[in-house]
Amino acid sequence: MGLQLNRQHLGVMFIDMQNSIAGHEPFQDTIAACQRLLHIARTQHLPVIFVHVEPYQHVVHSMRGESEVLLARQGMAPTDPKQYDIIDALPVLPEDHVVTKHVRSGFIGTELDHLLRALAIHTIIIGGIATNIGVESTVRVGADLGYNFVVAQDACQALSPEAHEASLKYGLPFFARITTINDLAFNVD
Repeated sequence: MGLQLNRQHLGVMFIDMQNSIAGHEPFQDTIAACQRLLHIARTQHLPVIFVHVEPYQHVVHSMRGESEVLLARQGMAPTDPKQYDIIDALPVLPEDHVVTKHVRSGFIGTELDHLLRALAIHTIIIGGIATNIGVESTVRVGADLGYNFVVAQDACQALSPEAHEASLKYGLPFFARITTINDLAFNVD
């Protein structure tokens, strides 16, 4: 039985699906899943929010190299502005919303909370890269702000399967419902 979601007050969010992160070979299955999720959002007429990261220079310089997000490693921040663009496989339409974050969470130092409140979004289906960093950080802060999250686990990925699975098993279940794209079901009431 699928996870029943009310389309009213529902939105879809993609985290860090940009050239510098998602444009790498290991993420092809995740991109295909995000395309399916984007198609569902479009056919269900749900608001779509893309959150991408362009780190502040002081954040880049303070990184010690532990982060698994490619561009967050010291000296790895792209200099080509196109690297921060959402990947072509997930076309951004004029009615979509794009939020630029500068740290791991999509809520810290951005207009995301105000945007979601203006759109009357209470529940967010989320996917993106990396499950254990950008996705989990955004879900944790957003849950503390009162948002309900549904993590589409097949539309998320980390650099290692172990990191992905650990986030889905140990971190995210405290803040979100975990499901697959195929298990999403929608009603209007």
